[in-house]
Order: sequence, then structure tokens, then C-alpha cells
Amino acid sequence: MSEIIWDLDLIQKYNQSGPRYTSYPTALEFNENYTERDFQAAAARYPARPLSLYVHIPFCHKLCYFCGCNKVITRHQHKADIYLDYLELEIKKRAELFKDRCITQIHWGGGTPTYLTEAQSARLMAMLRTNFKVSADAE
Repeated sequence: MSEIIWDLDLIQKYNQSGPRYTSYPTALEFNENYTERDFQAAAARYPARPLSLYVHIPFCHKLCYFCGCNKVITRHQHKADIYLDYLELEIKKRAELFKDRCITQIHWGGGTPTYLTEAQSARLMAMLRTNFKVSADAE
């Protein structure tokens, strides 16, 4: 068995608290001076690079007291349908900026992504596949 070599300088460098990672950039880096035009320019900057998508599913059936995520606690499944209606509008709007980019990863987070019914999950995947160029072997 090989011996573990500890890099004490590296450990000290990262031995500090950081913001809870919930978005990139983190909320601490949000800036009111960043405009829609800036966003569009950033979206066009690397046209050949593949993309990863993150879809937030903010619903949970019950509250987990340790969770700091943006969530809606409800057992009313129809609320997810309303959310998906609005999400579809956002997907269509943003997909225009990335129509030629290949999607190689799709991540669902929450809340609880498994909150969605099978039909709601299928609807969401259909929205993504219809509006984005999703790779056949996407993760």
C-alpha cells in the first residue's frame, strides 16, 4: 500500500470557510451591472464547447431541516405542472442562445427531483430535447 503524502501548504490554503455552493457564479458574485447583453455575449463566447444543463426542481413532500436549498414543501402534485409551464417558457427563451451547442450533461437538483411524476419527468425531458441539441450519449 502506498503512503499518503499530505501537502500542508495546500491544506492551509483551503482551510477556510467558503460560501455554500448553490449556483455558479455564487450569489455573492451577482452584480446589478451585469446586463442581458452581457449574458448574451457570454453565451456566444465559446460556440464549439458542449454545455451542461442544470434544472432546479424546487418541490419536496416534506421538509428536511438540514436543507438550505430553494424549495416548496407541498403534497399538491399539480403545482409541479404549473412550474413546468413557466419553466418551458424559460427553456424556450434561453435555448435560442444555445441552439447550436451540444448538451452533454443534464443535472436535476432540488428540492427533490424525484418529486415529479413519471409523466412530469417525461414532459421535462421532452422540453429539453425539443429545445436543445442533446447528445445521444448525454449523462
